[in-house]
Amino acid sequence: MPGKTTSTRSAFRTDPIERSIRLSDGCFFRRCCFCLLFCLYPVLFLVSAPATAAEKLTYHLTLSGLDAPGLDSVRAPFKEASLLEAERSTSFLSVSNLRKNLKSDVALMRQILRAEGYYGGSVTDRMKRQKNHFQISITVDPGPRYTVGKITIDYRAPVPADEIRRQVRDRIGKNPPLRPGAPARAANVIRMHAHLAEILPEHGFPFAREITRDIVVDHRLKTMDITFSLESGIRRHMGSIHVRGLHSIDENYIRKFIPWRERDIFDQRQIRALQARLNRTGLFSTIDIDVSPADPDQADITITFTETKHRTIGAAAGYSTAEGVSGELSWDHRNFLGRGNHLKLVARGAEIEQFLSSRLEIPHFSRLDQTLSFEASYQRQDTDAFIANIINTSAGLNRVITDQLALRAGLELEYSDIIDAESDSRFYLASLPVGARWDSSDDLLNPGRGVRLSLITAPSIGVDGEQFTFLKSELRASVYYALRGKDAIVAGRVRLGSIIGAETASLPATRRFYAGGGGSVRGYSFQRIGPVNADDIPLGGRAVTEIAAELRWRFMPHISIVPFVEGGNIEDSEFPTLAGLRWAVGMGARYHTQFGPVRLDVAFPLNRREGDSGFQLYISLGQAF
Repeated sequence: MPGKTTSTRSAFRTDPIERSIRLSDGCFFRRCCFCLLFCLYPVLFLVSAPATAAEKLTYHLTLSGLDAPGLDSVRAPFKEASLLEAERSTSFLSVSNLRKNLKSDVALMRQILRAEGYYGGSVTDRMKRQKNHFQISITVDPGPRYTVGKITIDYRAPVPADEIRRQVRDRIGKNPPLRPGAPARAANVIRMHAHLAEILPEHGFPFAREITRDIVVDHRLKTMDITFSLESGIRRHMGSIHVRGLHSIDENYIRKFIPWRERDIFDQRQIRALQARLNRTGLFSTIDIDVSPADPDQADITITFTETKHRTIGAAAGYSTAEGVSGELSWDHRNFLGRGNHLKLVARGAEIEQFLSSRLEIPHFSRLDQTLSFEASYQRQDTDAFIANIINTSAGLNRVITDQLALRAGLELEYSDIIDAESDSRFYLASLPVGARWDSSDDLLNPGRGVRLSLITAPSIGVDGEQFTFLKSELRASVYYALRGKDAIVAGRVRLGSIIGAETASLPATRRFYAGGGGSVRGYSFQRIGPVNADDIPLGGRAVTEIAAELRWRFMPHISIVPFVEGGNIEDSEFPTLAGLRWAVGMGARYHTQFGPVRLDVAFPLNRREGDSGFQLYISLGQAF
């Protein structure tokens, strides 16, 4: 309990009667005082200067006894929290203040030893003075490290059934740091306390009382016995669900997200899963879920929402020497028709491409975590390889299997009018793309850890006067590894593609593989890697190989530098190889903002052909991959 503090105030009163002293010769008096102070000043300075210097104290701290392997867990937190370590370069004006800091550090060391399981350890200190300098030593004898003995869970009434107690015990057994024979670290006990508080609501006890713990240290056996005492309350079922705060969103849409049925055993994990699903919709600024007891053995759930704005206008811009200036405008409606449907309209323009598209996504179609989508687009491309006008429409079904894994299947219809190096043709295509995506990365625009992997294969049938079929498959993979926090990240990328079943000349130019440019191999112009005809026009191919690696070093809070190397090739064969890769190196800079990094890259081709530029420049939002 904190002690009471008493403060005393003193009141000073000024005599209201004005008094004055009349001197017969005021000027003479003032001159005498001035001369007296002038004579005394050197004496006062000489007396006070040595005293001030004598009061300045310095010291050197020596810590011994913690050099053995495994004692880093004691040494590191002490050096981080020690007052003497923090003030090594500070001069003290008081010996008592120095002793106070030493006493505090000795107490800190004893506390850390106990927290790490060294209950029999000892700490001694010594302070030796040499004039104004002190030699301070702290000597530690940690002794043997104690281990965890018995772990007991004491249920107060009502006592859960044996099956429930066994499940709780099994969950505790999956927490390796706290088990019989493990080091008796205080942090593991605290972690287990919190873990136990989470386990009970996951097994039907949302209103378990506060858990207490009792620790007994046996210095003879060098063990620490732990007893957790708790009152679980009665086991409850999922009760009624109440929804509040909705204005433009249909409540039936919200109820689609609920992963349990009424009267299921209460499980806090289901509550967390529901909140995560609702957060991912982007429809709400806040989501509060409260659980309250209801008769006879139910727990009612109340969900209170605050809706966010559902319409967004977006804009983006970029530049590269190969593709010129590009810009994009988009309009999003994330609650189309009031049921969380996502409608997006996009208009994108660049020197080599103009694009219009609309996409409608219907989330949780037929089941949770399954999205039905429809898309229609018009695209005009004017590149060195071809000029094309393309009308495309598609429908797809995307199912999320886990937080990282998703599967996709669809139907795509396309009409294209293409002028390439060989002919002017019109194509009608029908494709059935199917694929899988794995994404364990930690950020969409600036990943620092994880893996991204996608595989899409699309059997297709086409007509351009004659019927032809082909199978196009493409694998993309990228990996991100943090070397030091997120200040230094190694990133790598691979792209492999194959088309089988038709010759290159039979394929629409828009369906062939190309390489080179900002989204491919930086350093080469757009589509300039791969075979060309006699007029130096890119022909594309049936196989593609791309490899890239970057080191993203964030040496300032908002600025990174990124050296990179990339290589790639296009081949007329059906399967990709590593032969004939064209390489480029470059240096980039990133300015990190709240919505993602702004990217500037300069890349140089290493084995360019005649006609290739000596460098390429790229400016855009987000990392290259």
